[in-house]
Amino acid sequence: MIKVYSMENCPYCKDLKELLNGENIEYVDVDINLPENKEECEIVFKMTNVDSVPIVKVGKHLLAPDVSFESIEEAFELTKKFMV
Repeated sequence: MIKVYSMENCPYCKDLKELLNGENIEYVDVDINLPENKEECEIVFKMTNVDSVPIVKVGKHLLAPDVSFESIEEAFELTKKFMV
């Protein structure tokens, strides 16, 4: 399962989701600003030690900006790599 932790008005999040949609890759979009996602997002932010989005969870892998990837294209490629 793929989860994309994002914000509604984040252009980077939008770009990543467009790339995933373009390849028909299914994912769950987790809006970090919704109250029902607060607890889950706090855990993910603590685990990655970042406070920016998008963060991608692919199975057991967490991909975080400036830690795991430097560009949205790199995040997309890593997501595809870990889908196997």
